[in-house]
Amino acid sequence: MESSPISLAIINATIWTAEKDNIFAEAIAIKEDIIFHVGTNLEVNSMISEKTKVIDAKNQFIVPGLIDSHIHFLMGGERLNSVDLKDINSKNEFVKKIGNFAMTLEKGKWITGGDWDHMNWGGELPDRFLIDSVTQDNPVWIGRHEGHMYLANTLALKLAGLLVDVN
Repeated sequence: MESSPISLAIINATIWTAEKDNIFAEAIAIKEDIIFHVGTNLEVNSMISEKTKVIDAKNQFIVPGLIDSHIHFLMGGERLNSVDLKDINSKNEFVKKIGNFAMTLEKGKWITGGDWDHMNWGGELPDRFLIDSVTQDNPVWIGRHEGHMYLANTLALKLAGLLVDVN
């Protein structure tokens, strides 16, 4: 092992390594913000100098850092081929973008995606009547940017059995 000093040592830990042949370790040596060594307390203690900050983990559990961009892969992939409304700043622009997208689709194909935020145009929620005139041939199910609200047009509601034609 290299003899130059490490900047941080975490010892007396229970470290999950995710390695098949060595699932747990006791200590981590860090050098210049890079994990330099994961192993036993004895190994890491041999790398400590007067410049090393030492943290006694007191048998606390340590796992590798996980970077979570928080994408739902299926939904994220589907959205690549759907209407993108995240930068819309007015109700007129909202309707126009959905209408333009609808013109690119075959009749009956669903319009999904969205990521709209009604707060960008004053806070009034969109309703089905706002988009019905530009989506007569395509059912719509588009979500607000945080995924907790969705907008369906009249055709989508009829297909779901939630509206009945009285004519």
